[in-house]
Amino acid sequence: MSLAYFAQNAASAVRARKRIRKEGFNMRGDKLWSEDEIAIVHRLAPDYDAICKLIPHRTRKAIRVQASVFGKANKRHCWTGAEVALLRKLYPKASREKLCESFPDVSWHGICSVARYHGFHRDRKPYVVTGVVPLDQIRMKCFEIRWTMADLDQAAGTKGYFSRAGWLGKHVINYKAIGRAIVALDGEVKAAWND
Repeated sequence: MSLAYFAQNAASAVRARKRIRKEGFNMRGDKLWSEDEIAIVHRLAPDYDAICKLIPHRTRKAIRVQASVFGKANKRHCWTGAEVALLRKLYPKASREKLCESFPDVSWHGICSVARYHGFHRDRKPYVVTGVVPLDQIRMKCFEIRWTMADLDQAAGTKGYFSRAGWLGKHVINYKAIGRAIVALDGEVKAAWND
């Protein structure tokens, strides 16, 4: 290729920039940023909600891009190997507050997305105690064998009683469903008598 080819393209670009400045619209037809809009972004970034109220015809993404031109946009955190190792250690058991304390430059959403990317999982929390002994024992057994309540419904044929927490609304315990669940979990039903 000759230099004439590149010179021709450079001249075309110069003409296009002149036409854009003259018309006030870019090639896509979007209005160019005015000096007032740029001043608002420069003054208020990274408070994008306030900027969106003052410049309603600009999208949030366009405002972010304009803020990044001035270096005012929120910086993305680059994770180091040591931080990923610490996240691997803390993520399963640590509380949300402890994790946010350990990584102060990263939001909770950012921590969760990095953990998901690396395949880290939080330890499962046990099911909430209901106060009904047979129901609590069934739920504890399901937690031990890593069954969900939907799995229990499918195995016991209880049509969503456990997954929808059927005991909550009417405050009536369905002992037939509890009996089926005990059988499905390979347990046995026993009677206990108050003396």
